[in-house]
Amino acid sequence: MTIINHEKEYNTMSESVKKLINDTETKMFKLIENYNSKIEESDEYENFSENENENEFQIVDTVDLSSKFSELSDYLEDYTS
Repeated sequence: MTIINHEKEYNTMSESVKKLINDTETKMFKLIENYNSKIEESDEYENFSENENENEFQIVDTVDLSSKFSELSDYLEDYTS
């Protein structure tokens, strides 16, 4: 019979999930910023139009990215009974 320290296991899992979310947010932000930089450095960007349909490219906005990961961070707390 195996005895499990539930609090320790929960804390380990929780810390691993937090690290995963933080690492993923950082990587995603960097990927988007790298993509946007390439677009902004390209010749096509000189013809940028506020009307997105007129552009041959898309810029990805990161303005709300952090809040999406905040929601994920709250998941364990919100759904642990």
